[in-house]
Amino acid sequence: DVHLDVMKLSGPELIEYFLWKNDTSCNLKHDFGGRMFTEPSGLDGQKSVCLHPVDIAPRANNCIVYSFGINGDWSFDETFENYGCKVYAFDPSMKENDHNHSAGVYFYKLGIGRRDETTDNGWKLRTLSSIYKMLEDKHRVNPYIDYLKMDIELDEWGVLLDILNSGMLSKVRQLAVEFHLLENEGLSVYRKFAKVLQLIERKGNMVRFDSKYNPWFMGELKGFLMSCSFGYEIAWYNRDFL
Repeated sequence: DVHLDVMKLSGPELIEYFLWKNDTSCNLKHDFGGRMFTEPSGLDGQKSVCLHPVDIAPRANNCIVYSFGINGDWSFDETFENYGCKVYAFDPSMKENDHNHSAGVYFYKLGIGRRDETTDNGWKLRTLSSIYKMLEDKHRVNPYIDYLKMDIELDEWGVLLDILNSGMLSKVRQLAVEFHLLENEGLSVYRKFAKVLQLIERKGNMVRFDSKYNPWFMGELKGFLMSCSFGYEIAWYNRDFL
């Protein structure tokens, strides 16, 4: 990856890059959450968590999770609660106000964005920096976000650039994102998407230990005439914690 110029990759090479992972970097990874689907059968919505090396594993009974994008599926959040973490869940699209979902899962009718704003449809968005400041008292013992999960339907590309530029990624022990591709865009857009992943790994010092495609989100990318998935679950850990 050090010498890879993602701005010159072909369509098939870009898909290969989205799916690439450093398998040897994590000796033990478990999937947290997800719902069982059929045709094909399998889990959807699960997130990969690296449990070894121990330096980057969430520390049970002293870990904090930020979970962006719930859409009524609490399986990931409840699994992390059972693991021993405090979970702060966010989704501006749900018809629920701020509340305690359970003893260890707290819900906010709020979304993550590239800037602090209220959208035309009334969604309240805040940057990760602003949300961290809002929850500052929750970090008195643990200043880090042990696991940051995002499933925010295409907004991830811009949000991640803000997280990188703000320096907030240095506070994140592990990061998991479902990435979405656009059906009708050309190579130049997909190459820019690949550049975001490369910046996470180069500038953000993150190690990509897992990547899966979404088998329920298959189609043809008309920009370069090939069939593949429009969705990719990618997980990293921060090598600075090693």
